[in-house]
Amino acid sequence: MGQEDINPCITCGACCALFRASFYWAEADDAGGTVPVDLTEQLNAFRRVMKGTNDPSPRCVALVGEIGRQIYCSIYDHRSSVCRDFPVAWENGLPNERCDKARLAWGLPPLLQPTANPAETPDDPTTTMPPSTRPPLPRAA
Repeated sequence: MGQEDINPCITCGACCALFRASFYWAEADDAGGTVPVDLTEQLNAFRRVMKGTNDPSPRCVALVGEIGRQIYCSIYDHRSSVCRDFPVAWENGLPNERCDKARLAWGLPPLLQPTANPAETPDDPTTTMPPSTRPPLPRAA
């Protein structure tokens, strides 16, 4: 497996330390769901949040590791729908402005759209840059 096959979330975690993770209360394990209730707090009569994500400087209590380096969700298999449904930028070929926003807030660059042409040189960073941000090509003499 090459570097391009690694899920970028395991070296990021920015969304889990920027956004509030709120979900329907019945997703907690005390109501038949999977999210450990002791890692949540009540938001209102219908919603719960992951502890830490409703704070002024949010960071999900289930997040383990260093943002931007190596990180993981300690309840990944039991995470809420809001976490399961948050797509990484360019997953399924679509951008995600919220993913980009979280990464930028933590000093990480937005994820780039994968190249459509596998023949492009992977060592050349301009081949994975969006066309609008690529440096101009040199002019012929």
